[in-house]
Amino acid sequence: MNNELSPVEKVLDRLEDYKERRGEFRARCPAHQGNSEDSLSIREGDNGRALLTCHAGCDLQDIVGALGLGVVDLFPHNGRASRSSLGTAKKVAKKTTQKTDKGKEETLTTDDLPDGTYYEFTSPAGEVLYIQRHKGGYYRKVGEDLWRKGLEGVSQVLYNLPELVDGVRTGKTIYHLEGPKDVETAREKLGVVATTSGSVSSWRPEFRVHYTGADVVVVQDHDEPGREYARKVAEDVARVARRVRVVLLPDLGEGEDLTDWLEAGHTKEEFFAAVETTVAHAPEEEGPWLEPVPLEVALPPVEGLDPALIPAPLRGWVFDVSERMDNAPPDFAAAAVVVVAAALLGRKVGIRPKRHDDWMVIPNLWGGLVGPPASMKTPALEQAIRPVKRLAAEAWDAQQEALKGHALDLMVVEAEKAALKKKLEATAKKVASGEASRGNLEEVRQDIEDIEELEAPQEKRYVTNDATIEKMAEILEHNPDGILYYRDELMGWLRSLDKAGRESDRAFYLEAWNGNGSFSVDRIGRGSLHVPAVCVSILGGIQPGPLLTYVNDALEESEKADGLLQRFQVLVYPDLRGYDPVDRWPDTEAKTRAYKIFKGLAGLEAEAFGAHADDEDEVPHVRFTPEAQVVFDDWRLGFESRFRGGEYPAAVESHFMKYRSLFASLALIFEVVDFLDGESQGRAVGKENALRAAAWCTYLESHAMRVYSPTLDSPVRIAIDLFERIEAGDVGHGMKTRDIWRKGWQGMTTAEELREIVDILEEHGWVRRVTVKPSGAGRPSEQILLHPELRD
Repeated sequence: MNNELSPVEKVLDRLEDYKERRGEFRARCPAHQGNSEDSLSIREGDNGRALLTCHAGCDLQDIVGALGLGVVDLFPHNGRASRSSLGTAKKVAKKTTQKTDKGKEETLTTDDLPDGTYYEFTSPAGEVLYIQRHKGGYYRKVGEDLWRKGLEGVSQVLYNLPELVDGVRTGKTIYHLEGPKDVETAREKLGVVATTSGSVSSWRPEFRVHYTGADVVVVQDHDEPGREYARKVAEDVARVARRVRVVLLPDLGEGEDLTDWLEAGHTKEEFFAAVETTVAHAPEEEGPWLEPVPLEVALPPVEGLDPALIPAPLRGWVFDVSERMDNAPPDFAAAAVVVVAAALLGRKVGIRPKRHDDWMVIPNLWGGLVGPPASMKTPALEQAIRPVKRLAAEAWDAQQEALKGHALDLMVVEAEKAALKKKLEATAKKVASGEASRGNLEEVRQDIEDIEELEAPQEKRYVTNDATIEKMAEILEHNPDGILYYRDELMGWLRSLDKAGRESDRAFYLEAWNGNGSFSVDRIGRGSLHVPAVCVSILGGIQPGPLLTYVNDALEESEKADGLLQRFQVLVYPDLRGYDPVDRWPDTEAKTRAYKIFKGLAGLEAEAFGAHADDEDEVPHVRFTPEAQVVFDDWRLGFESRFRGGEYPAAVESHFMKYRSLFASLALIFEVVDFLDGESQGRAVGKENALRAAAWCTYLESHAMRVYSPTLDSPVRIAIDLFERIEAGDVGHGMKTRDIWRKGWQGMTTAEELREIVDILEEHGWVRRVTVKPSGAGRPSEQILLHPELRD
């Protein structure tokens, strides 16, 4: 940018085309780019400023931004700028002072003003309000080129105010001097944004609002009035500025100022070196700041795993596995074992939890182990699915043997077909020669039709780690009882379902959760496949950080609010134990007993358990015993009423409202385990396992609350939100508390709510609350002072 150009010339230089008309320039507004070539007017104000007006109503910031300029470019910057067209007043032989009635104030034209150098004080928009004569008085503007002495009826403003406002907005350091002469010196010789109130007696506390969030340097004159003025400005500005430094220039003589110092031969480099070595000003009324205490949100407590929650046949193995993993939390192994048991039971048996209703629950479960790296999630998962892998290996071996037999059977069938074909050909010849009738051909034909076509034996599948929904549908077609989908890291699977084009995958798994849905797959070139029963259990591990991100996304984004996350009912997020190395042999007896249960679940016959179906297409089912039914009904009444009042976010309520099916699933799984161990007669779910299921729901509720806790609006969490807004610059040093709660931020929408949040930050040493009395008759205001660390 050519600094020799006037502000108007700078604007015209950026326009593609313009024309002059009636003392101003007209052009197309670059902000809205309308059709009119006259939508923007450009003219020079009486202070040399470029005045821009869009007749379509565009904002000034948008106009200068479209031109590639800043608001500051609309003002002169040639060292004579703020003296404007007044310059140095001319000496005149005769005054043309206008005087009305006796005693009235005299009105002066520009030429009538006493000889001297004048400085213009303007509004933020650049309108001249009054002028100050160097080492003289003030003259307020009363008309075009008309002035009256004094500031009666005019509110004082800071000198060079438009440039100051723009400088604070763009993050520039603001330099405060004692008078306009030093301001012009600083602008011309140092190239900085500078301002002043006008003189040592003109500072007003209300001026500090213009410095909110700024880095401010107060340059002090070397005399007693200058020292007092600098102190007063610094004290007030420090309430709102990010940082304030009061600089006394080295080798500055008594009574001298910045202009004197530079004229004495000191350099620009010396000046900035003095600024950099000056420490930040600390207002006296604040006192010393102590080291602040970090803000932390403690995770809500969770229930530990009571051994009684695990059915006896699985209990010893669960705790043996956990202890051998260097005393890892048993919660991981326990949760994984429950989900594996659900996957193996699948659709073999269901439960109708109500006395008379036909509502059916298939004991299908989704589970997740939540913990940081090295928390032993993966070893727990691997141990839990070992029985499943063993069953899968046995099924594969059986499949290989079946395939061998199938191959021999196919050879026999093919041989029979070949023999009959020869017989058919021989009979046809006899029919042609008249030696046999066509009835003989029909007999051979019937023999061929009677040969049974052999279907290839299908492998029994228990688990998969990664499969498309088309492949999953094929697996489920031959494994209607269900399958376990196991992923070491669940986050990858969850994120894959969020990708564009994977909507059908998400719908498939939503259907697969209740175990009773159906799904149809239609693909070009592959035909159609209808799976009447879709039942998939899901199990994996996940770290707290990614899970929190996913939880927040799922709660905030409506397209993800489909209940997928809430289907993970068996979520455990335990406290980690101290490291305790253990090196011993596994408990073979406990392992063998547990494996017997898993194998029994895989091969369970519903009829043997006492389950029955009302029709052949229905899953065989049982109900609660009368005593167990009372436990379930009482539990529902107490549990669900806590999550129907709107106290929690809808997504959290949705999670816990699914616990009714969780209760029924767990109770049925535990009853079948006891049945396979010989401790239950089957036919119904008894009171003991209903009580165990209720205890599991209480246990899992505490873990789910830990998972969802980052989304719940606790006071400390809201205080952290306010702290982060302070760090982002949304709350400045000295900001009024009413200006904060009026922003409508979550949890801070009233003065009372904000007071509780600020109390937390104050207790931790990050802020201070002060009451500031205005200089006039206005009401005191409450402001927030930030710790110096938050101002840098």
